[in-house]
Amino acid sequence: MKGLSGMKRLFMALVAGTMFFCCTAFAAPAEYVAVYPNGVFTELTTANYLKDSYTSNIALAYSTQDGLVEFDRFGFMIPSLAESWEVAEDNVTYTFHLRRGVKWHTWDGKEAADVVAQDFVDSARWILTKANASTHSNTVYNSIKNAREFYDGKITDFAEVGVRAVDAHTLRYILKAPLPYFVKQTSFTAFYPVNGKFLAEKGDQFGSSKENLLYCGAYFLTNFEPQQGRELTANPNYWNKDANAVETMTFIYNAESSALGAELFLRGEINDFVLPGSIVDEWMKDPGKRALMYPNNLTNMSYFIALNFEPNYGEEYAPGDWITAVNNLDFRKSLFHALDREGAIMTVEPFNPRRQLLNTLTRRGLVDVAGVDYTQLGGLKAYSDRESFDAARALDYKARALAALKGKVTFPLKVVMPYSTSNVEAANRMQIIEQQMENTLGTDYIDIILVSYPATGYNQEVRNPGKFSIMETGWGPDFADPFGSMDPMLSTALAPRYSRVYLARDIQDADGRSRFDKMAEAAAAEFKDMKKRYELFAEAETLLLDNALLIPFYTSGGGYRASYLDPFSGLTGQMGRFGAFKMKGLRILEKPVGMDGYPRALEEYEAQRVEAANAPR
Repeated sequence: MKGLSGMKRLFMALVAGTMFFCCTAFAAPAEYVAVYPNGVFTELTTANYLKDSYTSNIALAYSTQDGLVEFDRFGFMIPSLAESWEVAEDNVTYTFHLRRGVKWHTWDGKEAADVVAQDFVDSARWILTKANASTHSNTVYNSIKNAREFYDGKITDFAEVGVRAVDAHTLRYILKAPLPYFVKQTSFTAFYPVNGKFLAEKGDQFGSSKENLLYCGAYFLTNFEPQQGRELTANPNYWNKDANAVETMTFIYNAESSALGAELFLRGEINDFVLPGSIVDEWMKDPGKRALMYPNNLTNMSYFIALNFEPNYGEEYAPGDWITAVNNLDFRKSLFHALDREGAIMTVEPFNPRRQLLNTLTRRGLVDVAGVDYTQLGGLKAYSDRESFDAARALDYKARALAALKGKVTFPLKVVMPYSTSNVEAANRMQIIEQQMENTLGTDYIDIILVSYPATGYNQEVRNPGKFSIMETGWGPDFADPFGSMDPMLSTALAPRYSRVYLARDIQDADGRSRFDKMAEAAAAEFKDMKKRYELFAEAETLLLDNALLIPFYTSGGGYRASYLDPFSGLTGQMGRFGAFKMKGLRILEKPVGMDGYPRALEEYEAQRVEAANAPR
């Protein structure tokens, strides 16, 4: 290894399974270096950003490619490859004017071609070709005119699809229906460009190595070992190279990282590390280590307890009784108020559990109306401002349910609650929920039956077909609009309809359709007055909560990281800092913010955000 930098030696040693140690404690390396467990990013077997929508693929694409727009560090939309755009009076025709002079580069910095409008057309064609099995296809065909018809083979001429290059620097999209969030949606990798000639030359090898990819973004992929590690180097000719605050970023995957990461960080060999739960308490109590850590960002995922109105499990669990009971409002409300969510979430966040708790389906911070968060609109405010756990109310509803269901079901009612064995914290949480709810409501009323399943194919095997009575599950919207949060609840869901609340009999009208479906459709149809749109969605979501059709739970992510990164630097996404996964614009500090400095840094950031929001644009 003679001649290699210390960072390179560390990279090669970790991949090989051995270890090198430097001696400078608490000294961050100049470049960004982080180590992750293999299990976290095993999906990253390719850098083909057109094919996979796994978190790792998206995070890599955000660094190496650009989209039409992106979001600054405060979450405000800014131009990227599109310098400007306009929407026609029909509200479905969007025309983007591309930035001139942007180049495609090879991994070693050689110019390969200009970035032009046809690159976006070629990307859409590849994604919408069913044989390519892109996980982005539904995002595109649910937005663009005739895209679904091309995907399904009903039309074969791609010129009929609503994406076209008007000229080299003018791109036009024609939507299937008005989507007020479409410009924001183009920041997603499903709408990223690709050089069509290079893509055709590489075929199935596109994205398989650093050489089999072209780059139009802030960084080049200069080292790539699938499932082992990768290195990114700043593009010196990037059109917005001021965003390249860090010259080199190295990501190392190692099965022992949870055990080794802390020591690597303390020895100064890495400068960013997500603390495993097993050592958080130790670091919190040690003043020196506490000064090196801060709360990790939450993600865009909202988790809730789904109540299943179409159970698909064996007769030994009496699915008929469950169907009868779950269609009783008092029974559902007894469950709604019996769940001590704070006690359960302490399996994930024992130090500040309320930070992650959600009182609504849609998480805080998704959208707002004149500075008022969506979760404070209409009837949602009452839920946002109070805790749902109330043992006295739960027992009151239990008494009503027992009277209404007497002779119709056998008590205690069997309640099937599955979980995946892959997550120890989740398994512990399910046991806590079982004990707590049975203690609150009584084992004469419910018998929660935990059923474990292996991680492989868990959602396809258990969640999607409905092998549960109640189940912890989650969903993260693909776009910043309440409609994205509600998708799994709808009978017309684009996602798997695993919650099936539209089957609840007491919210169905005489025509058999769910009132929730109708209210959500009416809200989605309002695309001009955004205040009215969000208020209508809030009414629909309030219906879900008033009728206890699900139990809001928590936002994922969180935890703590030891890091020299400025937690409030870096570009964000259309969801703000929630699950942005962006490295562009991140800055390395001389010393970590630390737990005690974090509240002050957050306050300063929020004040700067308000100032930026009020500045002329």
